[in-house]
Amino acid sequence: MRAIYVFLLALSLATGAFWATMLISPPKTRAAPTALADTWVVKTDQPPIADDYDPEF
Repeated sequence: MRAIYVFLLALSLATGAFWATMLISPPKTRAAPTALADTWVVKTDQPPIADDYDPEF
């Protein structure tokens, strides 16, 4: 029975140490946000609509 208590004590200490580490100094991500869509120039000279365009479709 003592072995179960020692195991539960070790498990609770490890869990507490893990969450304390995560709250105090969480890991930093290495992924960088990229905003390629925001930096593109929008073309204002779009090609005209094709002659075979059916507006009722």
